[in-house]
Amino acid sequence: MKKLFIVLLAAFVFAVVSPTKSEAKVMYDGAEVVKGQTGKMTFKKDIKVYKKNPDGSFDSLVVKRNNFFKTYDIEKYDGKTFYQMGQYRVQATDLVVFKEVPIDIRTSFYNNPVYVMINHQGVKIPVSYQDIAYGQPLIVGKREEVCTGPKSSLVSIEKGKLNYHYCAGDIEGGPVINTTIIDSTDVRIFEKINKGSYVLTEDTELLSAPMKGAPSYTKMVKGTIFQLSGIEINGYVEVGLSEYYFNYIPVNLLKPVNGK
Repeated sequence: MKKLFIVLLAAFVFAVVSPTKSEAKVMYDGAEVVKGQTGKMTFKKDIKVYKKNPDGSFDSLVVKRNNFFKTYDIEKYDGKTFYQMGQYRVQATDLVVFKEVPIDIRTSFYNNPVYVMINHQGVKIPVSYQDIAYGQPLIVGKREEVCTGPKSSLVSIEKGKLNYHYCAGDIEGGPVINTTIIDSTDVRIFEKINKGSYVLTEDTELLSAPMKGAPSYTKMVKGTIFQLSGIEINGYVEVGLSEYYFNYIPVNLLKPVNGK
């Protein structure tokens, strides 16, 4: 019994002096940042915020002045901005102080990040025929790759800014790379995971964006095989007909090939 006690005591001491290694917290502006967080909010005075329940009713919560809250999704439409604070949504007003987490810190949580435009109003690119539409994924790469092959536009992160590059021609017709800094709160970051082949279970429209009523490229027939990228938005999944073109189908209309 005495020998067993000594063994157990030694094991306890080892566990205390050699704790399990844990990942370091990511900090910004004096607070921990988590995956999926876009920024943080404080309020200039006590304010009531609301969440909508599935039955259409609303619950309210009073948040105190100067207390900060993590902000996740941001919605922009009709000239208004809404911040998602957990289950509660807050409209941007003079009483709301929002501070963005830099895009490079947000990206550090992902192994294979993909940036998707979540501004419902889209973003217009000056001096360019290209606009970034709601739901459009952005190709990530190096600036010098813009004018090679089908990569006519892509994004990169430089000095904490999200840079959108696009290929244009000069007066002699040669390639010119233009760059525009876009608001990084207009994009949501997803982890891109190649999930393999899936089959379409019924006829459906191939949409240009992950939302009902989006423009349709063509109608896809039951039995079509798709390669999934692993990006799901708003109940729609991104499917690949090629490496560079992005299309969407309702996720509930796809199943793994051979049922695996």
